Amino acid sequence: MITVSRSVYIPWDRIDQSASVGAVSYLAPDSDVMAELVSLPDDTFFRRSEDNGETWERWGEWDSAGELPDGTATSRGMMGIYMDPATGWLVRGCLEGVVHNTPDAVVHWFPAATTRKVFLQYSRDQGETWTEFEQLIITGEEFDEMHWAPEVTYGENAGVAMLDSTFTRSDGTIVMPLTMWRVPDAGEKRYLGKFAYLILHDEEHGAWERQNATLLGTWREDGSGMDWDISNYVRVDRRHSVDGACEPGACQLPDGRMFMIIRTRTFPDSDVETPGAKFYAVSEDDGHTWTDGQMLRYDDRGAVYAPASFSRVFVSSKNGRLYVITNINDVPCYGCDPRTKLQIAEIDMDTLRVIRDSVTIIEQRQEGQQESIRFSNFAWYEDRHTGNMILHMTPGPGPTGTWAAGDVRDTPRSLDVQVPPHAYRYEICLPD
Repeated sequence: MITVSRSVYIPWDRIDQSASVGAVSYLAPDSDVMAELVSLPDDTFFRRSEDNGETWERWGEWDSAGELPDGTATSRGMMGIYMDPATGWLVRGCLEGVVHNTPDAVVHWFPAATTRKVFLQYSRDQGETWTEFEQLIITGEEFDEMHWAPEVTYGENAGVAMLDSTFTRSDGTIVMPLTMWRVPDAGEKRYLGKFAYLILHDEEHGAWERQNATLLGTWREDGSGMDWDISNYVRVDRRHSVDGACEPGACQLPDGRMFMIIRTRTFPDSDVETPGAKFYAVSEDDGHTWTDGQMLRYDDRGAVYAPASFSRVFVSSKNGRLYVITNINDVPCYGCDPRTKLQIAEIDMDTLRVIRDSVTIIEQRQEGQQESIRFSNFAWYEDRHTGNMILHMTPGPGPTGTWAAGDVRDTPRSLDVQVPPHAYRYEICLPD
């Protein structure tokens, strides 16, 4: 049986602003020293703990953006911190790109979808010192700062790495999931529907599709950085998703296979045949090649209905079982909502199907909260003393409208959260 406890982690008293934890990690393989990134409305900083997160002290600043005169801004969004258990060395990463600097920008993916690059720093002394930021570029003569990965060229499309879902393979290779925006083929036509057209299409590039891969990193002998290879790209057939798949979460199973869960999105007025659901892919060669995405199902063969939202998978060191944390719905849904429930569920490692009876609610909408409140985009880690999973999550504002079959609405974000958006701590107690 899975149980969940919740406590206020960072109290906050402004309903129009929020406090959140954007990243959290241990800093050494054999001690209780930790670091986390805290974001307040006017202050983003790191803090450090020497006692497994019981007490914290400020540890450094993070400058994430710079304004440009044309209504855009450069952004260095922190992806997270990863501690390699094989070496004890640290990786800290960010995404740099150009983003809209106006709150009412409708087409929010552009120009970010054409300019994002991945930058990494490394530390061998528990974060006391860091290397300079280094752009992640796939090894090979054909790759450089502009064309930094297969089918990815700055100014044409972009890639986003998922450092919070990084893990170390049994041979010491670092595995980091990646999403890239695929440039449409010349003359390619797709019927996206009214709302999807607004956010996924522009006159120059047409309709975008996202695909996923795993980056495979090998440490240089002196620990100054890593050299990178990449797998094939995982795609989801357009019958099942209006814009491909993104935000992959991955882990390695005890038998050596790798499992990747991916987000898809559908809208009722598009030509997509499948309501919102989670998809997954499998690699049997250490993350070098992956199957195409296929629908995640329950053990009774029913589809796992879900909005387009963040998901993470892991194998518990406490019991050796495979789990997924994501937003799950009882009925078909469309777009990015509802995210009014966040759940954890066990996945059978033989069938790769969700055990329906294992689905456990981590958080759900309470009376007095906005109807479309979002519980998603959490920071997470496994407590090395208890083996339990720890989540830091702040409720987020959802759209003012909801998506249902045949119900197509414009969906601006609402700040009417109605309750102070504390950053909460959730401890998920897993069975032995």
